[in-house]
Amino acid sequence: MQLNSIFQTALVAVKALLIYALSSSLVLAGDIESISAEKIRPFKNRLASIVSDNQLNTAAVAIIKNGTLQQEFHFGAQNTNTKASPDTLYNIASITKTITAETTIRLVSKGLLNLDESMSEHWIDPDIKDDSNLSKLTPRTALTHTTGFMNWRFYADDNKLKFVAPPGTSFGYSGEGFNYLARYAEKKLNASFETLVQQEIFTPLGIKNAFMSVNKANFTRIARPLGKEQKFHGYYCYPGGYCRHQGDFSAAGDMVITLSDYATFLVDVMKGNGLSAELKTLAHSVQTVSYEIDCSQSPEALCPTKLGYGLGWNVTELKQDKLIGHSGSDWSTVALSYYYENSKDGLIIFLNAPNDFGITAMVDILKLIDPDSPKLHEYKARKERIKK
Repeated sequence: MQLNSIFQTALVAVKALLIYALSSSLVLAGDIESISAEKIRPFKNRLASIVSDNQLNTAAVAIIKNGTLQQEFHFGAQNTNTKASPDTLYNIASITKTITAETTIRLVSKGLLNLDESMSEHWIDPDIKDDSNLSKLTPRTALTHTTGFMNWRFYADDNKLKFVAPPGTSFGYSGEGFNYLARYAEKKLNASFETLVQQEIFTPLGIKNAFMSVNKANFTRIARPLGKEQKFHGYYCYPGGYCRHQGDFSAAGDMVITLSDYATFLVDVMKGNGLSAELKTLAHSVQTVSYEIDCSQSPEALCPTKLGYGLGWNVTELKQDKLIGHSGSDWSTVALSYYYENSKDGLIIFLNAPNDFGITAMVDILKLIDPDSPKLHEYKARKERIKK
């Protein structure tokens, strides 16, 4: 009788431990570990080694805990005379689209724009003025990457914008779609898109170090892009010789911003400020599936149940959580920002380096800071493609 009682007590204890372990794992999945005071030095040393080992020109990392910027780190050089610092401006490539998306959906929330209005009512690109698909182009198709456009018109043999699929029928990542969206908003609201961004995002949040147009006055503050041979092609320039010019604007890429100002923006997005609950849910839920990921190579990382785009935001749906953010990639940029919906923990990584080097470094940084990040699957796959 006494043995049976002991056995029952032990069984209850084991069950309690199992429940605690399971509940702990559920809480911890989607968390980013805090960097305590005693861990700061070895953590910074490890990050510095990753930067050095992968020959990164400049790197910036921000860790957000429970919706608050906890720490930011800067490594490398801003230019030949200046070390990277909180004042450094980073080219964040396609992460620019998150600013465009959030500006648009906040204008929708105010009733100034409509997700399902035909953009042809206010703007028609001359390249497609006679195309029957025009009426189907809406802000929703632009934000969900279903415009039917190529990523860029210069991919076409004649360098002209054209439809490769009917709008609203299939996923096709497109920077052209975002620039089209900005032109539509400008024409409808009779204001430059930069003015709209200032009104809806930058001014309310006190963001003063973010620029969507080329401005030579900012050049000395921008992390200097260098190729594999440490060759400098110029700011806003490409190895092939093309350079963007003073005043050029893009709603789809090349915004420069400080790490802390982007963190301010991301934290505000977490809170859903400026949006109705319905619109926030729509923006941060998969509307179009982009592709599937093989999780077998990284069993330690969370495996997405669905991966795609909401309204401008890249959304990774997990079994009991969501990862919301965006990535950016160019010849000298590898950038990533995201947050977990439940914990409000987030991570921002801006790398100024030759693309191959940056992708390899991104894997190492994710393993260090967020080892079960579902983004590991994507960057490991990209790293493997580099090897081939």
